[in-house]
Amino acid sequence: MAEIDGEWFHDRLKDTGKSLRALARHLEKDPSAVSRTFSGNRRMTMEEATQIAVFLGVPVSEVMKHAGIARDVDGIPTRILLAAIINEDGVLQMLPEPRPLPQSVIEKAQLAIGNQYNKQVIAAQVRAASGALSIWDDAVLLFSHTDMVDPAAIGSLSICRLRDGKQILAKVDRARKTGEASVVSPAGKIEDAILSTATPIIALIP
Repeated sequence: MAEIDGEWFHDRLKDTGKSLRALARHLEKDPSAVSRTFSGNRRMTMEEATQIAVFLGVPVSEVMKHAGIARDVDGIPTRILLAAIINEDGVLQMLPEPRPLPQSVIEKAQLAIGNQYNKQVIAAQVRAASGALSIWDDAVLLFSHTDMVDPAAIGSLSICRLRDGKQILAKVDRARKTGEASVVSPAGKIEDAILSTATPIIALIP
């Protein structure tokens, strides 16, 4: 984990005319605990990052970046954040700003991916009141960032980016090096597609 940039937090407090003690009251924490967090002796939680962002009036992603929880790569944080939703048709819709997952989900996700997984992990939540994906409604899917059709995606349930930019959840039945592929939708429909990228689902958190 990257080191926390404590100076950035103290500067933001100074800029907004607020005190560390006031922030501690907002977080319902002892001032010494907040001080230890900013000095790097105590890890900031996702919930704290969210509350600090509200207190300082800055984006959550900015707080997380300076807290050493996330670093932006192509605009997407490297730590596990909810970055998209998947509708009942299996289409991904990116959120305007990635946001933290509940700590219980983070813990399950960390167990699922293991400590050795060093790729950028992205989370997407299924929101499907009906259709084939309704059995996964509210579940969180984890996948990694890629700029190619990952060979591991062949035969696996994956996040596929089509040539027109649309991203879908589908099983990649087969794929050629030129991008032509056969994919199976959540409803079981087989379709031909031109893929720009494809990355397998790492884990599903119910």
